[in-house]
Amino acid sequence: MTGDPFEDFPEDQKPGDEEWKGEEILRIATELKDMGNAAFKKQDLNLGIKKYQKSLRYLHEYPAPLETDPADLFPKLNALKISVYLNCALLQNKTNQFADALESSTKALEINGISDKDKAKAYFRRGQAKLGRKNEDDGIKDLYEAIKFAPGDAAIVKELDAAKKKVAARKEKEKKVYKNAFNFD
Repeated sequence: MTGDPFEDFPEDQKPGDEEWKGEEILRIATELKDMGNAAFKKQDLNLGIKKYQKSLRYLHEYPAPLETDPADLFPKLNALKISVYLNCALLQNKTNQFADALESSTKALEINGISDKDKAKAYFRRGQAKLGRKNEDDGIKDLYEAIKFAPGDAAIVKELDAAKKKVAARKEKEKKVYKNAFNFD
């Protein structure tokens, strides 16, 4: 039991044809994100992912601002969406769900208003996902992108060094295999 009073799907939460208000979506999605964070702190990573995905389902119910919305509402919704996608990618990487982490990170990068700090996180997590899928070359490219937005970040530098060593070891191994492949003594 997570103390979650919200229906899994937003359409089940709203009676009839009533429209969602942006402030309502922001409140519910924030509460769900907080539940995801609490699950993460308790090391219940799969529950955390479920809460983040549920938060995103609610956020997707409000795809564009209305003229009557306060000016700061939509930027707040977008910032929340970025944060939830990044948190989701973090937990997806930790649970070896690399394809999902790649998708979550990419979606964060596509949102208007993403800050440089969040771009660094998104490229870092996407790079980790690509490395997890054994796509070292593309993973390294994303890690280089992450470094552009967070120069000198220790975690990014460490991941990049490890990835480059892995690629060098693989190339060395391939070189030995091919060297012996044509040795007909």
